Amino acid sequence: MKTIQITSIQKNYKIVIKNNLLNHLSDYLDVNKLYVIISDDKIPFEYIERVQKACPNNLIITFPEGEKSKSFEQYERIISILQDNNVTRDACIIALGGGVTGDLSGFIASTYLRGLDLIQIPTSLLAQIDSSVGGKVAINTEKAKNSVGSFYPPSLVLIDPLTLKTLSLRHFNNGMAEMIKYGMIYSKDLFDKILNDEVKENLEYFIYESLIIKKFFVENDEFDKGLRQILNFGHTYGHAYEAYYNFKRYFHGESIALGMLDVCDNEIVKEELLKILHKYNLPTKDSVDKDSLVPYIKNDKKQTKEYLNLIVVDEIGKAKIKKVRL
Repeated sequence: MKTIQITSIQKNYKIVIKNNLLNHLSDYLDVNKLYVIISDDKIPFEYIERVQKACPNNLIITFPEGEKSKSFEQYERIISILQDNNVTRDACIIALGGGVTGDLSGFIASTYLRGLDLIQIPTSLLAQIDSSVGGKVAINTEKAKNSVGSFYPPSLVLIDPLTLKTLSLRHFNNGMAEMIKYGMIYSKDLFDKILNDEVKENLEYFIYESLIIKKFFVENDEFDKGLRQILNFGHTYGHAYEAYYNFKRYFHGESIALGMLDVCDNEIVKEELLKILHKYNLPTKDSVDKDSLVPYIKNDKKQTKEYLNLIVVDEIGKAKIKKVRL
């Protein structure tokens, strides 16, 4: 078992990484508390059953799988269910699933009755190493991804690497894109290990190392005003690809893979990035004209009236913020 403590201006919280943790949830949950378990409709039901066993006082709410569910429609529907069931402020929301589940559930937790406790139990690689930690919660609009949201740290993050065994190869590789990003922006050593080692043989280690990097950026810039924006390497163009294709063509990590390549001008770095993306079957080219992405990039959260903060990597393991005009 590995643990990481996150220091937050709003709320300090712990991350627990442990194989088979889902079978020991009673060590972390209060049997007397009402837990609202929010998940998509494709998650293995055995995961929901394990959470139910640990917290018999529960309410289960599901929504359709996919990025399209990070919407005002699903937000309002779930809020109505909470109200119909007289859910009060002493309840706790459990986000059980991937990144979409964590973002949607977290935004609901941050706004319903001005805030409920939130526990993240991520079951996808992308959620385990990235979106469940740091407090960013949001929903999408038609024009931009994550454009309506807040900073709302969880009370606890519980990670069971064994849940990744039920992921398809494509979903697993989707998460690998974010792990590759960590190597690109901060750790050449991690990048080399991802390229040369078998990640699946030592998941607990790779999840922990990824989250230690996330911890550094989150604790030094909780509200994403400067340094933390480096975590968005590849995301400016990546989010544009997602929105351009109406969230149907690519998974999030696949879009980020394309986005990292689009801002990589150093040929040596680009060659190494291509090599690692190919290893994990991530996309490396798309036929869309880049001018078609500009309207979506202009809605990026890092855009100001005068310029866009673009994250670039000229040397693997080191990133910087470059101000550009569109």
